[in-house]
Amino acid sequence: MHLGTAHNYYPKVLLRANRLSRSSKIFNIFLWFWILTALAAMKPVETHAAKNKGVGKEASKGKSGRGLTEGGRKTTNPPWNQLLHQGEDNALDPLEKREHVVHRIRPGDTLPRLLKRFGLKPSEMQLWTRSIARNFSRQSLPVGREVHFYLTTEGASSRAQQGSEGLKAVDLDFNDSVSLTWEKDDHGIFFHKREKPYDVQLKTATFVVNHSLFDDGQKAGLKPTLLSQLADIFTWELDLGKDVRQGDSVKVLYETRSRKGQESKVSWRILAAELINVGQKFAAIYFEKQKGVGGYYNLEGRSLARLFLRFPLDFNDITSQFTDSRLHPILKTNLPHTGVDFAARRGTPVRAIGDGVVTHAKRNGSYGKLVEIQHDAGYMSRYAHLDRFAKGIRNGTPVKKGQLIGYVGSTGRSTGPHLHFELYKDQMYIDPLSVEFPADDVIEPALQKVFDQQKNLFLVELTSAPQS
Repeated sequence: MHLGTAHNYYPKVLLRANRLSRSSKIFNIFLWFWILTALAAMKPVETHAAKNKGVGKEASKGKSGRGLTEGGRKTTNPPWNQLLHQGEDNALDPLEKREHVVHRIRPGDTLPRLLKRFGLKPSEMQLWTRSIARNFSRQSLPVGREVHFYLTTEGASSRAQQGSEGLKAVDLDFNDSVSLTWEKDDHGIFFHKREKPYDVQLKTATFVVNHSLFDDGQKAGLKPTLLSQLADIFTWELDLGKDVRQGDSVKVLYETRSRKGQESKVSWRILAAELINVGQKFAAIYFEKQKGVGGYYNLEGRSLARLFLRFPLDFNDITSQFTDSRLHPILKTNLPHTGVDFAARRGTPVRAIGDGVVTHAKRNGSYGKLVEIQHDAGYMSRYAHLDRFAKGIRNGTPVKKGQLIGYVGSTGRSTGPHLHFELYKDQMYIDPLSVEFPADDVIEPALQKVFDQQKNLFLVELTSAPQS
């Protein structure tokens, strides 16, 4: 029974094996046929790519479009990382070359007029001029500076025949501080106002006062600009021109800022300062609560600035102080003196002590030429005997703290050039030299840690500064 079953089974197995063998041969033939067909289909693609490659080479060799006068022309890969959005992939076809056209601006040049030279299609020209007008309202361009145009060579080669949409970016070197850039991608034209980077150097100066703070400070390498900043920073703490004594010491950490090609236009700013006056230490730390807007604070984080300036001008002497009774030099009778007289040369600039609105700017009897400013919190200030008013100062003019409002003179009832300065609080006279104003602001708790870190860094720099 079992042998018979086996005998009948093996012929069936062999038959099935033969069928599988034939199927395998048919499969192999089909597989080779498919491979050969696929290889044959790939040859036209390679040929097409080779032709495109050849076209790309020819386009890159040929000159395209009309060049702009007063400019250099070269085919290059411009620094698109600076012109295009950071993190975006704006790459064009790898076979597409870019053309960089530089034009030095002449009198009367405008961006729309320059764009016309590229033969853009009407729709493309309208798109560019509309985008530029939206972000750049003025028509004239800064003469002598450069404007850069970035185009595609493929579009440029056909401009003379049918117009082009090959303009990709326009970069205008607007002034020493910023460049204006318009760039085009699939979504439209985008505008960027890019601030040019600064070269920043940190420097220190430290010295002991032997003759005067200003003389010894300049010997230590400090520019007059920095010494003026120092006086303004500590103006409510002490008068550096009069209160500093021989043996006092000063340490200053400051920065210099310049841009490449503009080394002659250097700006200086104090970052930290330490002054020891008759054994008492005063310190100032520069801190920005928001980018570009900063002020000076003491080590506890209290602002050294006040609501008002301490003095409205640089003066030589105080000739008359606030008093209830004094002998008037002209009238020869005892009268109250409701202000302070600052002796200064004729023409010395006079500044507004705080933000406010001019309520009076004309002659006023014995005051001569007078400026009156209404401030917030019920304060009002008066500046009398002016020689002339600053440009734009008239009734209703808003002014900022420190803004120029006039010049020292001797108009009205006056014996010589000086500024008569008065200060009112709620329509009552107050002594400008004795009033105490609260700090402008303090460091908020949320910023205290950041302020402390910056303060400690600055103090380390001051401590390690060599003695001048």
